[in-house]
Amino acid sequence: MQHQAYQLSQPFIRELFERISGSKEIIAPAPALNDVFPRGVYPESEQLTEIVSVAYWASFATEEGQTVRVSLIYRQLDQTADTFHFDTPLDFSSATIIKLSPALRAQHADLGVWPDASGHLKIWGFTASVNETSIKPDLRVKSLGPGRLLVMHSGRAVAALSANRALFIDPRPFLHAIMPKIAAQAKATDITLQNLSRYNALLQIAQQMRQHQRGGTVLIVPEDAGWKKSITMPVRYTGGTNFLDAESMVPTPSRTELEDAEKLQRLIKEMKLNLGKDSLRNWQQVQQQCGRIAQLTAVDGALVMTYDRFVYCFGAKIGAIDTRALKADLEIIEPFEGHEPFTQPFSSLSGTRHASAAQFAFDQPGAIAMVASQDGNVTFFSKNERKGTIIAVRQAETTLLHEGLGSLVWNLSFFSETGWLDKGTSESERGYLKGIITWMRNTFRKEG
Repeated sequence: MQHQAYQLSQPFIRELFERISGSKEIIAPAPALNDVFPRGVYPESEQLTEIVSVAYWASFATEEGQTVRVSLIYRQLDQTADTFHFDTPLDFSSATIIKLSPALRAQHADLGVWPDASGHLKIWGFTASVNETSIKPDLRVKSLGPGRLLVMHSGRAVAALSANRALFIDPRPFLHAIMPKIAAQAKATDITLQNLSRYNALLQIAQQMRQHQRGGTVLIVPEDAGWKKSITMPVRYTGGTNFLDAESMVPTPSRTELEDAEKLQRLIKEMKLNLGKDSLRNWQQVQQQCGRIAQLTAVDGALVMTYDRFVYCFGAKIGAIDTRALKADLEIIEPFEGHEPFTQPFSSLSGTRHASAAQFAFDQPGAIAMVASQDGNVTFFSKNERKGTIIAVRQAETTLLHEGLGSLVWNLSFFSETGWLDKGTSESERGYLKGIITWMRNTFRKEG
């Protein structure tokens, strides 16, 4: 008789069920944003166990030489134009997921899972994730690699499985680790939300870097020439651009987006605040910009850019300035609840890419180094100048949210909760933030 060697922790499943069902919420959005995030349907506890277990085992498989990476969504059959549904629902099993995975790998699609009349889970088809301006109140289970899953609900990451660990996600340690570097580069003319935009763009770039599966390094530097001391010259691919598309290249907003933009502009005008008329288009441009930057990281070497995403070069080789970095401690931070930072020696870093990025962060205290491995793991490095250590935020990929405006809203809630929106906020900016929240609430209530 054969027995399954792995079983999910039942206390973990119970806790996960409580969180997605709404009976228990540990990390809540800011109170002003409570009604922005709809709480959708969710499976029974036994079905939740089955969904996570099936996805877990499928993640270890390969199909046509490729690792199985798939996203499951717990949703009733959707009859929209971007949905394919099978005439006869398929069995919900690892074998079915493995066979379907090659067709879905490049489509950013979700396999739809729903119980039949007898309560057995079935795969009814798949739906493309095309709507960037809404938070869908669904449960998603997404494979990140062999034995690694991300459980998401209502547009944000809730829990992760990594090898033999089941963890609940808390992005706040990650936020506190890198925000001081971002905030230090703020300009006198910036509004408070500019730091949020910079933070969110880094997450977008990291998420896009994971897509090409070649690994890559991004060095985010202050707007001066100090970074050049850490780069081996000459750099073949050098020049400079911000990759913002011309207006004609930006997709035409939908009627709903235009109506929302008009409401936002009226709100801003009433508050007598200064914000560009094309704020929505600018946001769309940044999304495209992040995708272009991430694609360049597929070239061997590091990409160097400013905190406002002006690209100096790519394919660069990092050189050491201060060899004391080799004796510095790594301050390991992971974005999980209950995680206590710990230290490891510099020699514990595996691979040249991570070691050179950590060296760069040590030599350039105002910079952040971001590394994506070929297997999709993302690590951020920065220097703790007070301690003389190198901060390494590991498994940062678990904090990468859905692409689109939904990720911006979740990060806005965490910014508000952790106090970053209150740092140096003027009276007019507080009115601006209130207006942004009102607009987002109305937008997502309508989309949901």
